[in-house]
Amino acid sequence: MPLIYNKGFDTECAEPGNIIGIHDTKIKNIIYNQMKDDDIFIDSTWVNLDGDLKNLIHIAKEKNSRVFCYSGPDWNNALPQSLVYDRYENVHNALKECNTTYIGNQRGTHFFSWWVDFVIENIEQYQTFDPYELKFPIKTYMCLNRKPHRHRIELVNQLKHHNLMDWGHVSLGGDSVIKLSTDLINPDGDKAVGGDVGITNDINSLGHPHNWNSHFLNVVTETTTYTDVFVTEKTLKPIIGRRPFLILGDHNIYTLLKDWGFDTFDDMFGTGYNMPAHEDRIEWIISVLNDLKQEKGLDKLLHSIKPRLEHNYNQLFEVARQNKKNLYNLI
Repeated sequence: MPLIYNKGFDTECAEPGNIIGIHDTKIKNIIYNQMKDDDIFIDSTWVNLDGDLKNLIHIAKEKNSRVFCYSGPDWNNALPQSLVYDRYENVHNALKECNTTYIGNQRGTHFFSWWVDFVIENIEQYQTFDPYELKFPIKTYMCLNRKPHRHRIELVNQLKHHNLMDWGHVSLGGDSVIKLSTDLINPDGDKAVGGDVGITNDINSLGHPHNWNSHFLNVVTETTTYTDVFVTEKTLKPIIGRRPFLILGDHNIYTLLKDWGFDTFDDMFGTGYNMPAHEDRIEWIISVLNDLKQEKGLDKLLHSIKPRLEHNYNQLFEVARQNKKNLYNLI
């Protein structure tokens, strides 16, 4: 077996046996089986330069071992702009002196999407109702947020400023929690995260069927806006649930979706996702919503793009097949 530094979701923040930890163990075992005995594996999830990791880095330098730094259920924090916590900088500066390869959430030869694999493994749980059985009145959009990350707070503030809150299903966790009038609780998801922000961690469903079937546009606020590219179940939900979408996330996320063969509805909503600053992309989203709220026939519009929505849904399974192939050939 390779030398392993394994501190991630299942050991640091959540209950043992949670659904993220279980899936992460499956993924890691696939990777371990591709490694040599003198290789070193480092789980970079909330990584810290503790005594164990310092010892492994010392061994890597001394033996010139191959080091594989893994990011799966959370983002790749190796890039300078993603140093959210100072502790990451010390780790990755130390790894620069080693023969280090980053695997997971960084585009290139060693890329794969943990969350694509998770979603496909749990696909039946996302498909408990028909997303075309619309409920009236139809809201213009849905924008659900659990952790109160900066870009999410900024977007919700702009929704309030432009009097758009009543036009959508909106939630936001944190001190000033905003909840849906009708919602569900996801015990499996809640067991997989630490801390209570007032919003359930609904990672393996589309949420309450009535909410889903009474909205047109899904506004996705991804986990990060500052890494290379990180796609979670948040982006995949409107694809499974057959809705057009706008995504506030990493700048490369639309590039990746296009590379994967997804329709990103540029003809309908424009390409404001190309703007470098996330604040400008928030303005683009607000502009789209202001225009879209004038549309009276959202049900007819949704059905008119049904072939495109079905294309995205079917394409997800092809993406998952290639993603699994990538996983088995990472090293």
